[in-house]
Amino acid sequence: MTQRDGRITLFTRLITAPGAADPAPGSGHGPFARVRERARQAEAAGIDALLVHDRQSAAPDDAEAPYFEAGTLAAALAVGTSAVGLVASVSTQHALPYHAARILATVDHLAPGRAGWQPLIDADPDAAANYSRGGVTSAAERRARAAEFVTVLTGLWDSFDDDAFLRDRESGVYFTPEKLHPLDHKGEYFDVAGPLNIGRPPQGHPVLVQRVRDADDLALAARVADVVLLPAQDGRDAAAVREALHAGAKEAGREAGDLAVLLDVPADGGPDTAGRIRALFASGAVDGFTLLAPAGPADAAHEAVLALVSELRAADTGGPSVPAGATLRARLGLPRPAGRHRTV
Repeated sequence: MTQRDGRITLFTRLITAPGAADPAPGSGHGPFARVRERARQAEAAGIDALLVHDRQSAAPDDAEAPYFEAGTLAAALAVGTSAVGLVASVSTQHALPYHAARILATVDHLAPGRAGWQPLIDADPDAAANYSRGGVTSAAERRARAAEFVTVLTGLWDSFDDDAFLRDRESGVYFTPEKLHPLDHKGEYFDVAGPLNIGRPPQGHPVLVQRVRDADDLALAARVADVVLLPAQDGRDAAAVREALHAGAKEAGREAGDLAVLLDVPADGGPDTAGRIRALFASGAVDGFTLLAPAGPADAAHEAVLALVSELRAADTGGPSVPAGATLRARLGLPRPAGRHRTV
């Protein structure tokens, strides 16, 4: 990804917590109407992608509760929005790769081309208990499982060549069998035959968004991530992390432009927050930002994010706009991965 067009990439987490103006019970309008409206407002304001949070256990704080299952919500929002990216959280500890690959490919086809996913690698003892598992595994094991999970997903998404389905009525040829590829993956954590029973996603692979908290996270992200989310820090530190990610990507056989780095920024209404964001972006430290909603009532938190987005986008008028119908990868300036099979 480059900053050639001067447009700041902006992500934010979709707030699903109840608001003061929620429809009354029995009105025929459930909580999804509120969430869909927030997504549409974020899209209209200029957010590039929404992080659709999820967890596999009850949240200690109602404000942190996801309310909806992420993949299902992303699919519903795919037909309720037209431009914004939809990044669904997926637990690599408890989900199965084949199931996750089908859900994410479906969302990418429904959108079309606006799906992403965020692997959840952190330990959660309550979630482990919900899945009939013993204790929490080590961080190293969780990362190893996540890395293999990514390998299986991308392999399943490459089950079909892009042009496998001809659907030619004149010739009567619907499908080219030679362009179907079983996976036959046998690894430490997963044994998956494949192929996936859905055509290759419009983006090739839905965008992989990974949060980085330490050096081990960074090493994994450099190998597999398309977008890397960093916790709030100063520009100098963020630039150093970005350089390390680019170096790690090159060691893994990737190009620096194969990934984007976004920095967390609180949308807390602080003095000249937008100015500081623009200055940090102009310095080249990062490719964009994840805007964090402030604590407090959901409606007010949502409005705070929208206000900051509007202020930032007001300064984007000099650069080219995002083309209508752009995929999330195209919107972010990320390459579309070629299939791993070279069938002619």
